[in-house]
Amino acid sequence: MRAPSRAGRPIWEDALTLEEVAKLDPGVPGELNRRPDIVVVGGGMVGLATAVICAQAGLGHVTVVEQRSLGAGASGGAAGLLIPDAHHGSDPAPFVALGRTSLSGWRRLDSTCPGGVGLLPLEWLGLGPFPPGGGSDLPPTAHRLTADEVERLVPDLAAPCPGVLIARQGRVNPLRALARLADQLVACEGSIVSGVEVLDVSLQGDRVVNVTTSAGDLSPGAVVFATGGPPELRHLPLELRGELAKGHLLATEPTPVNSPGAVQPFATQLEDGRLLSGGTLDVGDSTPVVRPGVVTEIRSMLDAAFPVLKDIPTSHRWCCFRPVLADRLPVIDRVPGLVNAWVTCGHYRTGILMAPATGDLLAEWIALDDAPQEAYPFRVQRPGLQG
Repeated sequence: MRAPSRAGRPIWEDALTLEEVAKLDPGVPGELNRRPDIVVVGGGMVGLATAVICAQAGLGHVTVVEQRSLGAGASGGAAGLLIPDAHHGSDPAPFVALGRTSLSGWRRLDSTCPGGVGLLPLEWLGLGPFPPGGGSDLPPTAHRLTADEVERLVPDLAAPCPGVLIARQGRVNPLRALARLADQLVACEGSIVSGVEVLDVSLQGDRVVNVTTSAGDLSPGAVVFATGGPPELRHLPLELRGELAKGHLLATEPTPVNSPGAVQPFATQLEDGRLLSGGTLDVGDSTPVVRPGVVTEIRSMLDAAFPVLKDIPTSHRWCCFRPVLADRLPVIDRVPGLVNAWVTCGHYRTGILMAPATGDLLAEWIALDDAPQEAYPFRVQRPGLQG
């Protein structure tokens, strides 16, 4: 299940400095450590956050290997929302708990990485008739609003209705966060290799002893496969059932809309007033192209919700592919039968949110050689996942 490239141009790169853009594609360093303590395969948000957390924990030299550039897959095309409490009542409790822990992890990374990771506070407004938890069981950060209160909060909304406002959530520009994390990994004496494909692994007993790449062999002490979808390597003893879920997004030119940050199901407002909308689920579409009809549907819904947008153009249109497993939950586990290899994949729509907590669990597991209790719901050997 190799992910296609994104199509179209996500808005995120436009906000980066040239220096930040360069950090996303460093290439192969002249002096590549061939015997790192940890190799992380995959340069999306989960992989890079895991690498940084392992390095910060003092687990030795960490090398990230990415076949394209950092964030070239779903991470760089996602909306960057960090809203664990919006999952309250609709997703399993361990998943929601991990998301809340991960939001705290984002705040920690923002405070420990020089210059921060670009974390922005966000309020999330879910409009009726079915707010989180069906309206009967709200998270502690939430409170109900009447239609009049919603209208005062979002005066440009065409049809105000009751809703739920969730405070103290967050958002990042995914590419900026990746560039800042890359900086931190290098500061911790780790390394990043981009444009390099991992081709296979060699095993000796219950250990990975060699990782074969298009830039030569690596002999790590431990390996983490943070590949989005399940890793597909001939000699890796792992078979998981997964697929790719395509989704379209768009962004407008700056607008006069005034909103608290995110108005579900319509849009998220960016710093300059642009609206980001979409996140569709395009069933049966595996082609890496932006479909004008889907973009038109997203824009029509947005214009109907906010009539003030009538003459404001769409500036960006893009699509990306989210890796999803059969039960819509991620895997965070040791590779069965191996003592020095771990895998995390299938994060679907919440890979950016879950990245710090995933990294924390894997770093603890590698350091102590003992599975954290919080990882148990996300094990490989659970019903319906085996290929």
